[in-house]
Formats: sequence, C-alpha cells, structure tokens
Amino acid sequence: MSTTRNVKLLLPLIGWCAVLPLALLALLRTPLEAGLAAALVGGLASAAGVWSRTLRHLVPLTAATSAVSWGAAVALAAWLVPGPWLVVGLPAAVVAALLPLRLLGAPRFANNPLARTQQPWLVVVHTARLGGDLMTTAVLATASTAVALALCGYPWAATAGGVFVVTVLAFGWVSFSRATAQVERGVPRRVAAVVVDGRPPEHGELTGTWPAESPEYRDVEGTLARYRPHVEDAARQGAEVIVLPEVSFVADDAAAAERWCGGVEEWARALDVTIVAPYFDMATPRNTLAVIDKTGVVAHHDKQHPARGAEPPCLRKMEVGPHRLADGTALSTAICVDLDYSDTARSARRAHALLAAPSNDWPGGFEVLHHRSAVWAAVMGGVPVVRATGQGISSVYDAAGHVLEQRRSAGGPVVLVADVRG
Repeated sequence: MSTTRNVKLLLPLIGWCAVLPLALLALLRTPLEAGLAAALVGGLASAAGVWSRTLRHLVPLTAATSAVSWGAAVALAAWLVPGPWLVVGLPAAVVAALLPLRLLGAPRFANNPLARTQQPWLVVVHTARLGGDLMTTAVLATASTAVALALCGYPWAATAGGVFVVTVLAFGWVSFSRATAQVERGVPRRVAAVVVDGRPPEHGELTGTWPAESPEYRDVEGTLARYRPHVEDAARQGAEVIVLPEVSFVADDAAAAERWCGGVEEWARALDVTIVAPYFDMATPRNTLAVIDKTGVVAHHDKQHPARGAEPPCLRKMEVGPHRLADGTALSTAICVDLDYSDTARSARRAHALLAAPSNDWPGGFEVLHHRSAVWAAVMGGVPVVRATGQGISSVYDAAGHVLEQRRSAGGPVVLVADVRG
C-alpha cells in the first residue's frame, strides 16, 4: 500500500480526537478560553465547507454564524457543566453548535466535516441511522471528551463515554452488515448516469451557474442531438433507468420545455427505458425534472432546496417518490444538493425505491466534496442512489453506501452503467 493511500486512510481518524483540545481547555482552563478556541474551530470548519467556486460568497455568513454558535455553546458547557459531566455536556454543545446554520438552510457539508467522509468508514456513517449525521457527530465528540476526561483524572466518566461510543459503533457495524447482506440478496436492476457537458466558458471561471448562462444549454435540438447517441449506448448496455444531469436543458418558455420532454419521450418509447430528464424552467421559474417512460411523463419533481440568490425558490414541498413506472417498478427523485438534507433521506426511506439524483457541480475541489457527501443519503435513506453529475463526478451507490461505479465528466461524455440491488 502506498504512502499516499496510508495517509488517506489515516486522516479520517483525526475526527476521533477533533474536539480533544476543546475538551482539555474546558477542563483545565477558563470557559472564555474554551469558547474562543471553539469559535476559531467552528469558523474555519464552516469556511472550508463552502470555500469553492460559486459558494465562496457564503463564506462570511457561514464562518461568522458558526464561530458564534461554536464559541457560545462550548463556553456555556465549560461554565455550566461540572468536570465529569462534560462527557455529556460537550457532545451536546457540539451538536447544538451545528444547529443555527441548519436552521438557516445550510446543507450538512457546510458545517459538518464528518459529512465529507466516505469509504472505508461506512460503519461510522451507519451510526447516522440512529439520528442523522448529528448522531455521528455526537459519537465522535464523546470519544474526544472521554480521552480528555481520562487524562484529567475522571476514569468513571471516561469509561461511560467509551461505553457509549462502543455501543453506537456496534449499532453501526450491525446496520452496515445487515444492509450489505440485504444488498447481496436483492434483485439486480441496471441503471445508468449519462452526462454530456456543454462547452465551458472561453473566459472566466466555470461555476455552478454556467449551464443556466450558456446559450448551448438553451438549444433544445442541439442538446437532444448531443445526448441521443449516449442515451442509446446506455440502453444497448441494458440500462433500464437512465439519469441525466441537473439542468441538462434550459427552457425559456413552455414550448421549449414541451419539446425537450417530447424528445426524451421518443427515446424512452423507442428504447423501452425510463429516463430522468432535468431542465431549468425559466417561465415558471423552477429547477425541475421529468420522469419519462414509454407511456410518457410519469412525474415532475422540483428541487426542494434551491440555492438562495442563485435559483428560484421552491414552489411546493414534494416527496421524493415513489413514482410508479410502466414496468411495475418504482423510482424516487431528488436534485443535487437535496441529497444533503435529512428530509430527503427520510422521504427516500419512506419511498423505499431507487433514488435518481441529477446533479451539477464544478471543478476545484467541490466536486470531490459533494461526491463524498452523497453517501450519507444512500445510508440514511437505505436505498441505492444514482448521481448523474454535470461538471463533476457521476456515481452509483448501493443501499449500504458502497460506491459501485464513478466517473468524471472532465474527460468527456460519461455513460456510467451499473447493476444496483436493494
């Protein structure tokens, strides 16, 4: 195993002692010192989550909000909670520190570094089935606090913290093992992510808003022609469900949207497949998709968590599914960052169907972060996920969280075909 591979495997282990310095400060120094250190930690962690093209204008808001919430929560815990009880108080403070940004509508990766992890730590990710990613945060914070308490002479409190951590990890191991076994017993279903990016801008940065700004994405006949051979290729490889990326097409009016859906319907009927065909509806306006099989449009689904200031607001709350298809199977849908919210995972678990998630990212590091964060939706939803990602990494996850296939669109058109179970 190479040194680089070893480093990549070991880096996530830092999470198990991430709040150890804060715990030691809370035990050995003043609440003010612990709070100031926590404010620095919270601000830097949140800034890192949005420090990328398109999102970096949010850095002041996320960093400031997290700095205040982390500082206040940890300072209060250090002030109000007696030494040994910090095994409960500090993890609770860390979880509380994450809530303000959540209430402002931020996705989990914006202020929870743990949401950016993935394989080979799926046992830890499965602890989120007890209470979302905040449960996983509480477990890791408890581990750090238990170590600090042991160092500072509180063996019983440290032992209690250790027992809690081991118990929750045991649950994660059981959950992961059961999910893996269920996947292996499941009936295979062949799916595909098909991505054909338009030309990037000749000048300036390639950002997440580029498809909505590009004239190429408004050319309905050109877009249909660009995608058709690759959709046909996926169908030849046996794909039953084909997912296209977020904002595959930008419709300036109802006629353009109808032509886009009509063209995709011709493919679905001729190839006997189901196609998830996203488009940006400028007339309404809304960021939406159509689920189309050989009978026509089965369902529409709008993005539930659009980016404030960059996308039109959500017009109505919608469940991810299930959408019933002509072949008797079911399909659920979400769009891009919707995967990074707990309500999507809860809805996906209720629907209990393959989750198609058209997405759009951008290079520079965000595409990797967002690819990794998607595993939480698969694990908490308990369903396979297909991400067809423009300007990023398309991927297929099984219901246990394993990445079955992945491919970047930077190297050219993507036709990613995989068999999913469970």
